[in-house]
Amino acid sequence: MATVFSDNDLEAADIPAASRRGDIFTIHATRNDQSMVTHRIIPDVAVAQARTLNDAGWRVSISGLGGRRFSPSEFHQLLTFKRIG
Repeated sequence: MATVFSDNDLEAADIPAASRRGDIFTIHATRNDQSMVTHRIIPDVAVAQARTLNDAGWRVSISGLGGRRFSPSEFHQLLTFKRIG
């Protein structure tokens, strides 16, 4: 069962940054003369898509969390789950 948080129950600092309600993650990608922008609400999905584009030769960044821009080397900071292995 999902846990629902209300603003009255928790302060924003008590919720992990990548899980805060209302955050939109924007993936910016450019390659040659092409560019694309997509939006995701789940940070893990945004990271997966951005890594796929990066592996395909696109120059990628993700913006979110108050406008901060994350480069591929910083994508791990957006993940809500720890990797195994």
